[in-house]
Amino acid sequence: MTVVWERPEPARRHRPLLDRPSIVAAATALADAGGLDAVTLRGVAARLDVLPMRLYRHLDSRDDLLDLLADATCGEIVLPAAGAGDWRARLRALAAATVVVARRHPWYVPLLGSRPPYGPHGLAYQEWLFAAVDRPGLPVDTLMHAADAFLGYLVGQLHLELLRVPAGASAHVPAPEQLAYLARAVAGGRHPTLARIFAEGRQLDATEAFDAGLEIVLDGIAPRLG
Repeated sequence: MTVVWERPEPARRHRPLLDRPSIVAAATALADAGGLDAVTLRGVAARLDVLPMRLYRHLDSRDDLLDLLADATCGEIVLPAAGAGDWRARLRALAAATVVVARRHPWYVPLLGSRPPYGPHGLAYQEWLFAAVDRPGLPVDTLMHAADAFLGYLVGQLHLELLRVPAGASAHVPAPEQLAYLARAVAGGRHPTLARIFAEGRQLDATEAFDAGLEIVLDGIAPRLG
């Protein structure tokens, strides 16, 4: 069994002409309109006005389709200029560029971390990330752990944002009845830390929350890099 990236494209002999870029473009349009559940081989075939069997000349399965879709979307991430700033500045820039695409295509968030980043854009992203953190003498294990910590925060926080923040909103704001309930629930003394957070905390928008958490992660990585 080979990965989709190593399989050559078949010759285009039939009309309408069909190739992987057109298949991915159709899948992207379906995902933008209806989320990942809408991305099926039958759905893509219908959008391209071809029989589903024609897709199997280019793909073995829906997994291939999702791998191609994930890699093409990764290609929308504008990688910062190599060597710009120190490692912290580079990781901040990479995170910001990734967030832009994830918010443009919320369905991309579940693909982050769940699809193997083995396509050309995924490999370029990984190379950029590892090179941003690497330095002479740094053990490979430490390099990988630092990159994984960054990616773990990036993917996890985007998942939380996707679950908590409604589409088109900048922050999660509980409904008035939820706020009233929380005020009563934490007022009895059984949850003193929650009560302090409820009384003193302020509502952060999604970008503020993301940036604040990222700084904590970078602070944790810094001592390991020396």
